[in-house]
Amino acid sequence: MWLISDSMSKTGPLSVVRSPLAGDRNPSAEARSRDGDNQPNPDRLITTTDHALRTTDFRVVLFDIDGTLIKTVRRSEYRELIHEMLLDVFGTCGRINEVDFAGKTDLAIYREALECEGITPAHIRERLSMIEAATVEILNHLSSTGQVFQLCPGVRELLDALSDDSRFLPSLLTGNVEKLAEAKLRVAGIWHYFQRRGAFGSDDEDRDHLPAIAAERISAHLGRALMPGQFIIVGDTPRDISCARHFGARVLAVASGQHTVDQLRHYSPDALLADLSDTPAVVALLAET
Repeated sequence: MWLISDSMSKTGPLSVVRSPLAGDRNPSAEARSRDGDNQPNPDRLITTTDHALRTTDFRVVLFDIDGTLIKTVRRSEYRELIHEMLLDVFGTCGRINEVDFAGKTDLAIYREALECEGITPAHIRERLSMIEAATVEILNHLSSTGQVFQLCPGVRELLDALSDDSRFLPSLLTGNVEKLAEAKLRVAGIWHYFQRRGAFGSDDEDRDHLPAIAAERISAHLGRALMPGQFIIVGDTPRDISCARHFGARVLAVASGQHTVDQLRHYSPDALLADLSDTPAVVALLAET
């Protein structure tokens, strides 16, 4: 069943929340059962500069980048330069023009493009440092000649609010290789919001494996294990929803990328928004999710 969230204005962005159904599988409960004593005591506190929070009140918000935080203004020019980069690094760009980028890791995109030419994932891994350096150089070149990205609606305001709220820790879960992710967000002017390392497309080709990597890093930073249900993935594709479900995280889908609200609704995210423009409502929704 789908309900319009009470926290959203009737005239604001659409918010759809999936209500619990009898017999629904609870991924985070399963994960807690598997982990047993490694899970935190709900009464333990996380100490912040403002006050102490119960661990269960704390949320790590893992943002996708492309289509969620930013949109590429000069997409065709950017893709043409990526083609040239692949030619320089591998001697071919394979079937890159046929590959759907949405929600995939960069490693998966390159594998799909190049495997027809006999280039293996191991070959791509061996050249990963060259790929990262070349893509960052491409981005720096584009940014020196004009605007490359625009922020999606409400992004800066939401990141300001989350950074000032001790209930939340904003981080990243993106298919971009790590150095490119940093370069994109520096150019877009929002890198400084993400001081805690999440997970990137250079960590694993399979996006479903990235939430566990982010959780391990952030739990190590905090000095305690967080439950999967304390992670909220915010993304604009079905693959964002899938990787959240795989790990047992919550997921807020946002239709600011290539997929519409109706298309994303089909994959049953925990919450669904047209965009992130209503900051107070989005913060309230994240606190409840």
